[in-house]
Amino acid sequence: MKRLIGMISFLLLAIVLLSACTQQPTTEATPDLGEVKTQAVQTAVSQMTADAKTMAEQPTVEQPTITPLPTMGAVVPTATSYSSSSGSTSSSSGGGTTYSGSPVPTWTPVVYGCQVVGQTPVDGNQYVGADVDVYWTLKNTGAATWKAGQYYYHWTGYSDLSPTHMFYLASDVAPYGTITVQIDVKVPTTIGQYRTQWYLVNDNGEDFCGFYYYVNAIALPTATP
Repeated sequence: MKRLIGMISFLLLAIVLLSACTQQPTTEATPDLGEVKTQAVQTAVSQMTADAKTMAEQPTVEQPTITPLPTMGAVVPTATSYSSSSGSTSSSSGGGTTYSGSPVPTWTPVVYGCQVVGQTPVDGNQYVGADVDVYWTLKNTGAATWKAGQYYYHWTGYSDLSPTHMFYLASDVAPYGTITVQIDVKVPTTIGQYRTQWYLVNDNGEDFCGFYYYVNAIALPTATP
């Protein structure tokens, strides 16, 4: 009897163990792939937003600028002349020499120059209606020669006292030479003061030498009975 009970107990134990070994494993739920992707994207976006905020809060570091080096070249010294207070001059072509005084002015020659050195008759009284030949002696003080037939003198304004308004030079006038020009002046018949203005004209068509005649027209003397 005891043996039978032992066998039955053994069989029951064997059945329990066999049932435990043959029990099917619990089936796990399959994850939703769409939900996994959505969570991954949201996580990436959150991380990018946090990184951008961090970069914006960081102070901007100014990048250093590169200054180009000056081009090296040979400097050729130039000669400079100076005049001291005593009138002496000195010059140098370089070498650390120290100068004192004022720069020497450069003389520029006058190309077209003129000077009135004589006039006959001089300015003054003339009877009304008189016919007067007025002469001027002109000196060439420029560097250019006045050429006959090319240079001329002409009336430029004030009172019109001559029937002819332009005359050509009769001969060349070299620098420092002189020439005498003549104007036929008709004194007005009305008592008063008059002036006629004339100028020389060079081969460039430029006025450069002015001369004039001033006349005071007075009444004719009264005849003595």
